[in-house]
Amino acid sequence: NQNNLMEEVFRNFRTNLLFMLDADEKVIMVTSSQPSEGKSFIAGNLAVSMAYLGKRVIIVGLDIRQIGMDKVFSLDKKLKGISDYLSRPDETPLKQLIIPSEISSKLDILPRGTIPPNPTELVAKPTLEQAMQELKEQYDYIILDTAPIGMVTDTTLISRVADLCVYVCRADYTSKEVYSYINELEENTNMKLATILN
Repeated sequence: NQNNLMEEVFRNFRTNLLFMLDADEKVIMVTSSQPSEGKSFIAGNLAVSMAYLGKRVIIVGLDIRQIGMDKVFSLDKKLKGISDYLSRPDETPLKQLIIPSEISSKLDILPRGTIPPNPTELVAKPTLEQAMQELKEQYDYIILDTAPIGMVTDTTLISRVADLCVYVCRADYTSKEVYSYINELEENTNMKLATILN
């Protein structure tokens, strides 16, 4: 995005998030309550902003059911990705699925991959922890673009590998009742939560 104001907004967002993370915390999960709130847009621009800071960053398409991240980065929908690794880790090495971004040499992309018939079972596997451990050895920050937490259970399962959850709400679109749900999430889980109003 060549908009200077937008770049500055994401710099501020990045700074605030980094203050929330401890030194050893690397995994940021981005979610929302429903589609079309700007979750993939926020995740993608956060990843780019962190890469411009000189950090090694990877964004992972863990919204396995949708094409949000594919649209943000203009990816081929037929690319293999994280879903292929989770379903067959012995056949598909993780590093072979990672593609460099054309935006920054510091930013890589791990696409969502083939849409599976069982996304919830896939993200529940211990293979997800293995993937995150492998990525932590190569990257300073890992951004997870996940499904809306209010729609499917996938994202709640994915939260176990995240250090911080960014909950995206959209002005004049997201119901105010969602904030009660966000408060419940914070009270009833161990999630470290931040909200951003798009």
